[in-house]
Amino acid sequence: MLRKEQILLVGFLGGSMAFAQSILRQPVDTNAVTSVHTTLGHISILSLPERITRVAAGSDAMQIEWHDNNVFIKPLKAGQSTNLMVWTEHQMSTYELEAPGDVKQMSFLIDETATPLPQKEKEREAAEAATREEKQRVTDSVIGTTMLAASPVVSREIPPAKDYVSVQIKEVVRNGSSVYVRFAVTNSGPYPYRVIPPNVFAITPTKNEQLVSALRDTQISDKTANQFQARQTEHVQVRGTALPKQDVAPGATVEGVLALDRPEGEQAGVYQFVFGNDGTHRIQATAVL
Repeated sequence: MLRKEQILLVGFLGGSMAFAQSILRQPVDTNAVTSVHTTLGHISILSLPERITRVAAGSDAMQIEWHDNNVFIKPLKAGQSTNLMVWTEHQMSTYELEAPGDVKQMSFLIDETATPLPQKEKEREAAEAATREEKQRVTDSVIGTTMLAASPVVSREIPPAKDYVSVQIKEVVRNGSSVYVRFAVTNSGPYPYRVIPPNVFAITPTKNEQLVSALRDTQISDKTANQFQARQTEHVQVRGTALPKQDVAPGATVEGVLALDRPEGEQAGVYQFVFGNDGTHRIQATAVL
């Protein structure tokens, strides 16, 4: 046997389920008429996404009141329906208030509070546009500063390749512990060449160390590099690359950028860039940067 408290609880839950069936959550449809089912002796509520400024009903068959973003609807006469228009700051919505009927079919609450507002959408678009403009200003500033800081790399003693792939170091930008290197790959061979991230090595000279500062920002030949009689090399971390996405066709030249780590405060260092070979030649470039 159910105790009184259990009976009351079951009745309460059953009532809640019935009410829940008459609670509708939807967006405001400004291009359609929304039906509101009413019942004598009961109030239906419309909840809008923003503060209501004005309402208008087609007759006095319903008592209409509004406060903030809620409209309260109470039918006064049986067998009579009417229409209702509601204005808010940014939109208007239209409803058909049905003649009072069975409470089981009643619209207790039509919740439209989650509707995106046109003005809010414009504000969001304006904020996104402002963010894009700010990002572009930052990008322009960074690129401008980078271009001002770029130093051209001289490669006078590097002869052009006649039948294989060659690499020319074009520019360098130094920033703290970073070095950004722009290079060009020219394919003078008969087959397409794929540019892959190179291995980069820092060379420590054992002779003619005084030449390092004199050759700063210069791409040097193997003959000049041999004057340093280097016996020690250290692998340099390549932090990032901007490489061509397609193979370099015969006769074509493409450019790329490398971002390297370097010792803080280093004035100049000898760097060797070792690219993938072209099948017949070792492809590398050495520069004092």
